[in-house]
Amino acid sequence: MERSQQLVTVSQDKIQEDAHLEEALRACGYPPWSFSKVRRQMEFKGDKRKKKNKKQEASVKRPLIIIPHVKKVSEPIVRIMNKHNVPVATKPWKTLKDLLVHPKDNQDKEDITECIYKVPCTNCGKTYVGETGRKLGVRLHEHKTKVESKTKRAFTRSQRTASLMVYSKSALTDHANQANHTIDWKKTTVIDREQDRPTRSIKEAVHIRKEGHQAMNRESCYQLSHAYDRFLDATADRRIKTWKN
Repeated sequence: MERSQQLVTVSQDKIQEDAHLEEALRACGYPPWSFSKVRRQMEFKGDKRKKKNKKQEASVKRPLIIIPHVKKVSEPIVRIMNKHNVPVATKPWKTLKDLLVHPKDNQDKEDITECIYKVPCTNCGKTYVGETGRKLGVRLHEHKTKVESKTKRAFTRSQRTASLMVYSKSALTDHANQANHTIDWKKTTVIDREQDRPTRSIKEAVHIRKEGHQAMNRESCYQLSHAYDRFLDATADRRIKTWKN
């Protein structure tokens, strides 16, 4: 009977096969109690097999997820992950090594590559957040050239009005042109660094979201989900690393 359960795949065929075997065995002189015993043994083995499979599924090792520890934010995340059997560990977002150990000489700001940078406005509290894989000085020179082409050009009144209706590729240029504000290039700061281009775009989007209404940016290349807003609000006053002038 156990072989019929393993070899026959269709449920109706299994019932017919068991009935045929039982009839044949009865004709050979097997008592009725023997069939009941075999059925109980098969049910016991089936239950044991199911329990074993459940244990194997539960024992499957899942990769450990490590998240930065943020008070009142990390704890709820860990509890939710534990409910789904996902191992989570937290670590401090800044260590003593980050604060005390500086084995290398400070690099000239304009020579820094693969970074996320922030440029403030002199007239208002708004800032522009951008990313570049090249030297920061090269990218800033491009920004300056675009801004000067809009702000230092002699316009007639009608041309000036028309220029305000045209949007540039960079929101930094539009802010300087439309608000007639001056950009404080000397106070440009590097707020993060990342070698991987896609990851650098994500970090740029994170820092733009942290700036909130103070950001000049219209949008970033990476569309960051608003599900992270609560976490970013809790860490808005913390910057991972800043390179001073």
